[in-house]
Amino acid sequence: MTDLELFLAGVVVVLLLVLVALVLVINYFRRRAQTYFTNWQTRQTGAYQMGTHQVMGDFSQVLGTFSFLGDYEQIILLSTTSAQSSMDLLGIKSDCLDFIELKKKGAGLQKAERKIKHLVDQGKVKYVIRDVELPDSVRISERPQ
Repeated sequence: MTDLELFLAGVVVVLLLVLVALVLVINYFRRRAQTYFTNWQTRQTGAYQMGTHQVMGDFSQVLGTFSFLGDYEQIILLSTTSAQSSMDLLGIKSDCLDFIELKKKGAGLQKAERKIKHLVDQGKVKYVIRDVELPDSVRISERPQ
């Protein structure tokens, strides 16, 4: 073999090694891209399901509130900035006050909801009036009973 043939054989071997390395790198990044895409799809699906559940929960609460209008003298919708409110409604009849939590059929109570139910069941409920003074300074004090 001549020097030229040896040189060309060396070039071919180097090119084959570069080609193999390139194929390995491409496969590695293709797998990583597929993993990222799969994770993204999972997050998108989860976000969509959470949004759907939130909308269905809101519909249930609105429809549930309307369904109680004939059963109570007053229905008080408890609104809060928290998305995880521990109670939905207060219902007032002539002889009682009901704490109402609207749940999807079969759904259990959350920890905070169980705590409220426990306090109500034990009769540890009171009516509190707070006096608020605003013009000069904010001062809130409990009114003696």
